[in-house]
Amino acid sequence: MQDDSTYFDTHFDAGFEAAGMAWLPWIGSGFRASASRTIVLGESIYDYSNGDAVKRQAILRKDSLRRRHLSHGIHEQYKSRYLRNFARAFFLKRKVSGTERKLLWQRVAYLNLVPRMMASLRERPDDQDYRDGWQMLLTMAVLIGARRCIVYGLEGAKIAALRAVLPPGALLAEQRLPAVGRNRPLRLTVNLGERPLDLLFIRHPSAFFRWDEWGVVLRQFLADTSAATAFTD
Repeated sequence: MQDDSTYFDTHFDAGFEAAGMAWLPWIGSGFRASASRTIVLGESIYDYSNGDAVKRQAILRKDSLRRRHLSHGIHEQYKSRYLRNFARAFFLKRKVSGTERKLLWQRVAYLNLVPRMMASLRERPDDQDYRDGWQMLLTMAVLIGARRCIVYGLEGAKIAALRAVLPPGALLAEQRLPAVGRNRPLRLTVNLGERPLDLLFIRHPSAFFRWDEWGVVLRQFLADTSAATAFTD
């Protein structure tokens, strides 16, 4: 059996610690070798401890996102709809093999935008949560040399918060794409200094996610962005 530590990369951890990140992001073991250096950006981490102090502390551990991603994304010990639907959209197929799933998550970075734990599934991030998260995400993107980012969620407040934290002139391009159902994907390109970051905002894949239609949007984005060989290089 493959050692779990071979699935992710700790190369950037000192920088994450220095930046004050609450949780260490998932950095796939093949991320640094990928031409596109893609971030997949979720939204929130919730307190699902139900009052269990030990479980709550486990959620707050620096490496809890990585442990969760190993169990949910790599080993699929739990049937997380958002990870399964995203993999289906990426590969444009209903049944994604274990080998394909591991290939996907070993080539990307993954983290959540909101930099604090939500008290419950009912709590929603506020504008400050989003602004703090985008500041951290942009810092991280520079640190790891990211070139593109796939964002879960099309909420107006989330997009407005990104605009609010960008320096004047940093938004280089913006494009609303044809609708998927009632949702219109959004593409933005922002200036990070040394290189641009291309972002694609899609519907959150947790529920009511037409993976076959969103997969076409993803495929086009991956083909159009500057390093289109992200998962074949």
